[in-house]
Amino acid sequence: MNVLLSRYSTVCRLIAELFPDQIEVVLHDVTTGSIVAIEGAYSNRKIGDKSLIELENLDQTDDKQELIGPYSQMNWDGEPLRSFTAVLTDEHDQTIGLLCVNCRTSAFSAAAQLLSVFSNINENTKPEALFKNDWRDSINQLISATLIESNTSLVGATRETKVEIVYALDQSGLLEFRGSPEYVAKSLGMSRASFYNLLKESRIK
Repeated sequence: MNVLLSRYSTVCRLIAELFPDQIEVVLHDVTTGSIVAIEGAYSNRKIGDKSLIELENLDQTDDKQELIGPYSQMNWDGEPLRSFTAVLTDEHDQTIGLLCVNCRTSAFSAAAQLLSVFSNINENTKPEALFKNDWRDSINQLISATLIESNTSLVGATRETKVEIVYALDQSGLLEFRGSPEYVAKSLGMSRASFYNLLKESRIK
């Protein structure tokens, strides 16, 4: 059995199966200048095809690279690929093969664009007619602003930070709305009694 296949065929299969239909793994035998294994093939190549890779300079430099990339390639259908190549050596540190990993980019680019569209929530002004009297939304915004100012999250908020939140809400007049104390208590993950204790503490600051 080809030494490269015995050592790396399972690795090639493993890498390709991490991202089905997105990753192609090609194993080149330097001694024959041909492909000896290919997993997840989508580049119209097959086992036995000539590698068509320039190999002359791989063993002629003192700083020989073991990992090359990332670099870009173009698939047969025009899709750009993000690629890496691992240089495989024997016990004498002589190059015997190349393990090339090609990753499709179109699906990831499309996903990134979609996420960008959904995450760009500040693009348009919030319709005032819908939120003018929504005290819950105002409370949410003030809680969020206080957490950002304190450089923390609601999960990681200390008692002191929660006192600051209650103080800000009290000063803004948002606690005067019917049901707002219960809403704030629920938002902060505490009982109504605990909320009023924080409110009392905030008023003697």
